[in-house]
Amino acid sequence: MHHVTDGTHHPFRTWVPDNPDEVVTHVAVSIGVKTQGKGAKGRLKSSDEFTIMVATPAGLATLEDTDGVILANRKLVVLRRYDYDLLWRWLEATVASCEAPTWEECVRKLREHFHWEFDYVK
Repeated sequence: MHHVTDGTHHPFRTWVPDNPDEVVTHVAVSIGVKTQGKGAKGRLKSSDEFTIMVATPAGLATLEDTDGVILANRKLVVLRRYDYDLLWRWLEATVASCEAPTWEECVRKLREHFHWEFDYVK
């Protein structure tokens, strides 16, 4: 992972919500293929953006429902209480579990957990 943000709170890593029990935010993660070769170790050649909604149960309760029953219809991570370190560990483990021999295969796996920036491009 190269970059994690929710687009609102900068820097996201140190953001502490007013009420960690009542959080709803969309998190964007830049994920890509690392460069190979001398001096390039660890840098991303390029990256794509993947997003997910992160919420607590109390945060979900603040959402306006759709059609009287649906609170969220997107990929979602629910935390009992917002904790950046816990969220980061989940992100790292999830992204690591999506490693594959090709970028296309990685994206297929990542899309099981996240929305890909190109999901709605025709």
